[in-house]
Amino acid sequence: LTLSDKAIREGIIYDFMQRHQEGIRAEQEIPNVRRRNVLYLAQRCQYPQAHSHHVARLAVQLFDQMAALHKLGEREREWLEYAALLHDIGYLINPRQHHKHAYYLITQSDLDGLTAEEIELIANITRYHRRALPEVKHKPFEALSLKNRRTVQKLSALLRIADGLDRSQFSVVQRVKIRLGTPVRMTLETTSDPELEIWAAQSRADLFERVFRRGVEFSVRTYQGESA
Repeated sequence: LTLSDKAIREGIIYDFMQRHQEGIRAEQEIPNVRRRNVLYLAQRCQYPQAHSHHVARLAVQLFDQMAALHKLGEREREWLEYAALLHDIGYLINPRQHHKHAYYLITQSDLDGLTAEEIELIANITRYHRRALPEVKHKPFEALSLKNRRTVQKLSALLRIADGLDRSQFSVVQRVKIRLGTPVRMTLETTSDPELEIWAAQSRADLFERVFRRGVEFSVRTYQGESA
């Protein structure tokens, strides 16, 4: 089989046009360059899309209703959402230690629109969505400023619970209603029995209890859906 130079050139041009059109569509659909590049990284790493987006929704629900407790702003809310979207990308390398692999993938990626400091923060939040709690013996965490360490602790605490609340990855918990107090009471609006989700969230509430100095209690309300 012999290909002419013309056919090769046309193939290159076609490939370029296809890639360019995909970029234009992406910019039209997601005009926020920061979010677009986060999602592009997630897609390249073959992230579990439904689970990751659901965890992100739950995480920002927790964030919004706990503003009086964490005292963070819109920028930190955005970091939490991005960390939630990226929290499982480490599975691309290995399911074991995937939280550490996610940290590596994020810090080694070109996330245009985000500063180096923001990338490091998002990577740290993702790093602590499971297993070990943030400790100064971990060099990436130690390298952060005291203010940024505190931010990572707060946002990781929320992400750990949000991830637990989708333990089955079936979006059983649709909404969380929070009543601040001691303990913090979270009412879960669910589509079915959330026993697994409650167990997982409780098992990951350790950082929450350390950071906010109060426990968490869960109750359940069956979700009826939107009224017609």
